[in-house]
Amino acid sequence: MTTDTANEYRQAADRALDFLAAHVDDDGRSRIDPNDPGLHFKLPYVFAYGDRRQLALRALDHIERNLLADDGSFNDNQFNGPASAFLYQAGWLAWSSAALGRFDLARRIARRAIQEQDPNLGGFWNETHQGREQGVLNSSSAAAGCAAAGELESAAMAAGFMDRLIDLQPEPDRRFHFGFYADGEVITDSDAEPGRNYFDLNGPCRPAMFATAIAGLTWLGRQTDDDRHFNLARAYTDVILSHRGEPWTSPFASKTGWAALQLNVNRPDPALTAYAESVGQRFLELQQEDGSVDLTVWPGFEDGAPLPLRLGNLCDWALTALALANGGA
Repeated sequence: MTTDTANEYRQAADRALDFLAAHVDDDGRSRIDPNDPGLHFKLPYVFAYGDRRQLALRALDHIERNLLADDGSFNDNQFNGPASAFLYQAGWLAWSSAALGRFDLARRIARRAIQEQDPNLGGFWNETHQGREQGVLNSSSAAAGCAAAGELESAAMAAGFMDRLIDLQPEPDRRFHFGFYADGEVITDSDAEPGRNYFDLNGPCRPAMFATAIAGLTWLGRQTDDDRHFNLARAYTDVILSHRGEPWTSPFASKTGWAALQLNVNRPDPALTAYAESVGQRFLELQQEDGSVDLTVWPGFEDGAPLPLRLGNLCDWALTALALANGGA
């Protein structure tokens, strides 16, 4: 990558960070709703990764003081439990805390997430209208938080879940199903929209469903010096790379460029950097003059997406642009 290209990514990332920062007040609180964890949980890591440490610390301080309980759950119980987005958000907050040197807070949050972990399959429980499930998105986010927080036994158990999920795929040449039912059977009959239930190797896809798996397994490999975790991270990356179209053009590619570059540090491969650069180019195509991303390309949002969704998605794209600007993870 040339210096000019790296600078282009950095400038795009800074525009994104400026857009995000404009929606946060001087105390690190969302100007939309200061009490909603969903508007805050990505901010500390993204701002820290983008060299805006003071803003990251203010956001994390607000979360700790005003949104979190002593046990690492959220004060407002509607945001906790297996039917909520707690596990995904807790994972982000745990690794954000670790990135900012707050390992005490990272462990507190990770240990609360561990209460939802299944000791048999190794994943983390979610509750849906179809019953109890363990899915790769939430389980891998929680696992990444555990790895960053030093809760390595739980992170390794979750790696076992992710390994099992790959091994038991019933139609690996067509699609990758995202989770297990409570009985350990792969979920193939979900009535969720296809992109939420499986990664289609031939059609529209959501690569970002694997991003926290790739990053978290990479971090676990670094913590343990265990090649199996790097190999598993590569196996999940290969699911994306095996798509028969151009998965980097998906509006859901976002942070997968960042995740691929995390792995590339430990398992260098031109295919990983090429994929990340393609995702970065997609970000440049989608970015608007105000720094945000055009989400009208998302199914169902042709007339525009709500601001909270735009902010959360922009955090993900910014990670890829920053990783590329830095020449790696």
